[in-house]
Amino acid sequence: MNQTIISSEYLNAVKAVKQAILESRYRAARHVNKEVLALYYWVGNYVSVHSRTDAWNTNAIPTISKMLQQELPGLTGFSETNIKNMRIFYEAWNPILNWQALAADLDNVLNLNILLNRQLMSADLSERDFECFLSVGFTHHREILRKTETIEERLFYIRKCATEFWS
Repeated sequence: MNQTIISSEYLNAVKAVKQAILESRYRAARHVNKEVLALYYWVGNYVSVHSRTDAWNTNAIPTISKMLQQELPGLTGFSETNIKNMRIFYEAWNPILNWQALAADLDNVLNLNILLNRQLMSADLSERDFECFLSVGFTHHREILRKTETIEERLFYIRKCATEFWS
């Protein structure tokens, strides 16, 4: 009889610890995703400003990508294509998000959180939509931008990805 009570207590303990682990993983993933989106938005901003003003030549992005690989061996996510995707991400969302990046923000990567913690200046994106936006991974954002034309379409798919875990 005593063995059954202990087993039941163990099962409850495993269930509680498992739930805590899963919740912690989910919070950590959301935090990491927020940081990655801030970084990619910042990189997209930086690349957009420099590449759209003719400050860089046409080989700038591939050269920067290769140099980053040399500086940070094993770095992933900064291929020429992905850096261009970061620029597209920034250029598509900047008018809606209206994160007004100060010159100091562009010069200091440590200030990335400033971009995420600024007050939203747009009626197009509610606080809930912004939370959904931050919980969707960059790959999803990239696909949504490729396959949609309007902000309404983007937000529909972002909400579905965030709340119903659409792939």
